[in-house]
Amino acid sequence: MWDLNRDLDLIRNEFPILARSVYLISNSLGAVPRQALEGLKRYYQLWAEEGVGAWEREWWELSGRVGNQVASLIGAGDDEVTMMTNATVSHWVVLSTMFSLNANKRNKIIMTDHDFPSILYAVHQIAQCMGWELEVIKSHGQPGIDVNDIVKRTDEKTLFVATSHVYFKSAYVQDISQIAARARQVGALTLIDGYHAPGTLPVDVRRLDVDFYIGGCLKWLCGGPGNAFLYVRPELASSLEPQLTGWFAHRHPFLFGQRMEYAQSSYRFMSGTPPVPCLYTALAGLDIINKIGISQIRQKSLHQTELIINKAKERGFSLFTLEDNELRGGAISLGFLHAFPVKQALEKKGIKVDFRKGGNQEPDVIRVGPHFYTRDEEIDILFSAIDAILTSGEYKKFPAETKKIT
Repeated sequence: MWDLNRDLDLIRNEFPILARSVYLISNSLGAVPRQALEGLKRYYQLWAEEGVGAWEREWWELSGRVGNQVASLIGAGDDEVTMMTNATVSHWVVLSTMFSLNANKRNKIIMTDHDFPSILYAVHQIAQCMGWELEVIKSHGQPGIDVNDIVKRTDEKTLFVATSHVYFKSAYVQDISQIAARARQVGALTLIDGYHAPGTLPVDVRRLDVDFYIGGCLKWLCGGPGNAFLYVRPELASSLEPQLTGWFAHRHPFLFGQRMEYAQSSYRFMSGTPPVPCLYTALAGLDIINKIGISQIRQKSLHQTELIINKAKERGFSLFTLEDNELRGGAISLGFLHAFPVKQALEKKGIKVDFRKGGNQEPDVIRVGPHFYTRDEEIDILFSAIDAILTSGEYKKFPAETKKIT
């Protein structure tokens, strides 16, 4: 186990970008671990030396290996987590399990306007094709949505409650246990987007009592793109048959039969050939997270996000993240004048944060996402830089609008 106080220098040395920037954007993309390069070298070495034999040697089992490492972080068991390419496709796969079971009276999916737009796009299109009703609960400009607003709309017509564990823009932590309890009471299923939770706060899918839990290694798990994951409750996993499928999900894939026979493991929910290089990049971050432990990471996250909140309040900045520890994820969303030009000026100084445009009564915000490798002094550096940029008028050198925002 690594201690975040004693071993911080050692841990920071595992992330090359920290030597040349103040990296406060792990809510968008986690810093790459040095060992991820060794993973990619391993991928190339097997391909170069074994050719097609790399599948038998290591590549075929790699999805299961990575999935089991993820499972250990979210309270799932072996072969209960399927590695996917992204969260949007993961939602398609889950919803497709209902395509041939739509003879019942359930035809409603519940979401919120704080859920990630890509998921809203996908679910809206699927609902239209299937004749399902999509009910999107409004936040009315607030950082979170009262769990009771979701619970009271969950009834005998509900097929899925498909919402987020932590809302992407505000870092509001939703009460998933209460949602899952209500869904189970009326016979609905829970499909939870947990992308902003694992790696920065404790997650136990069994205690949450959810049916499906989707996340990814891109952000807080420092694993890069192409590494989403899907947990399916074991009692469901053995009987559901995704309609969005492929040869990796076949019980006997190398027989190349003409009829689908689903695998009994987590591979049941896969489709075609996975992005093998991406799977190799996921291993290093998962290993580091396991060595540190989520309890330590959460404790540090609460400490540093509180520092950010206090410094923001001292300056009169608005907050689009709640101060309550139980309702606050790993990032803080700050609102102030000229936020986007300031973000660009910070980038020029090697300080990485991100910007999210307002709308639907929400403010423009800069999101600040410290992680286990962040020093407290880096938060001081951020706010000193913001002060200087605003005071000097340096922000005026940068455009107020752009179509490309990170």
